Amino acid sequence: MLGLGNVGRAVAERLVDEGWRRLVAERGYEPPELVAVGVRQPGRRRGIDLPESIDLSDDLAGLVGRDDVEVVVELLGGLEPAGSLIRTALAAGRSVVTANKALIASGGAELEVLTRQSGAVLRFEAAVGGGIPILAPLVRDLAANRITSVTGILNGTTNHILTAMTRDGADYAGALAAAQRLGYAEADPTADVEGHDAVAKLVILVRLAFGPWLAPGSVARTGISAVSPAEIAQAASRDEALKLLCRAHRATDGTVTASVAPTSVARGSAIGATDGVTNIIEIEAHPVGTVAFRGPGAGGPATASAVLADVLAISRGDGSSWASVPNGVGVGG
Repeated sequence: MLGLGNVGRAVAERLVDEGWRRLVAERGYEPPELVAVGVRQPGRRRGIDLPESIDLSDDLAGLVGRDDVEVVVELLGGLEPAGSLIRTALAAGRSVVTANKALIASGGAELEVLTRQSGAVLRFEAAVGGGIPILAPLVRDLAANRITSVTGILNGTTNHILTAMTRDGADYAGALAAAQRLGYAEADPTADVEGHDAVAKLVILVRLAFGPWLAPGSVARTGISAVSPAEIAQAASRDEALKLLCRAHRATDGTVTASVAPTSVARGSAIGATDGVTNIIEIEAHPVGTVAFRGPGAGGPATASAVLADVLAISRGDGSSWASVPNGVGVGG
């Protein structure tokens, strides 16, 4: 495993917990063995005591190349060195599990080519929706349907800020500062509040729902930093709520459009009633109609749930997150 931050620590805690391992075994799985953890600063205290049998090292490339490593779990975040380490693992035929939405969205087409060529497995359920199972249901449980649209709230930070502006009458700056004090917003919140994080997640959903890898820059994007209390009040006067809405639609001719923007929605709707850091994704498909997925969109334990689910999926022989969806390389805009 690479990285021992909030998510990495939550994953590691379960991998070495005998109670969790018994639960996994009772469900018919061979409990995975954590053999090594790669960190940039091995001496730093991280709130977890790992067994001495687990190698804790700052030689990240060396850990990826170990003969006893079958699956690499990348939880470093960022484009590098995560990207290089993932490409090295996949080229060597090692399976990879990652929560790195920015890397998957920006380099997904390249990684898919490499994965298909090497015969490795690449899974990234945790990259979208935190602990909400959404990618696997898209490609497996909805495989008999033609999906026409994906709509939802994919960023908990912005939803928390907009909720605070609606409930408390705060302006954007005050709501952001409060979110930072509570740990819901980063010191540099740009990726969240300007919509980049939501775009990355929407790109991944589009690949699995509709087929193509879209370039993130092709997704129309507007963040929430310019949202005013007056706009919030106007929406409320119509019994609506302002949400950073992610939308993707496939036309009858196969054309896919995607956007991320603050949008007024009916307060009584499932999306309009989703407040705080919660995420929600609605799928329109034929013949099923509308199905919705709602739950914790971030946080160590929630995201660890998705990471561990991918590790277990690999152990039972499941393929990459795109499963049987045809090769999407070269299709997107």
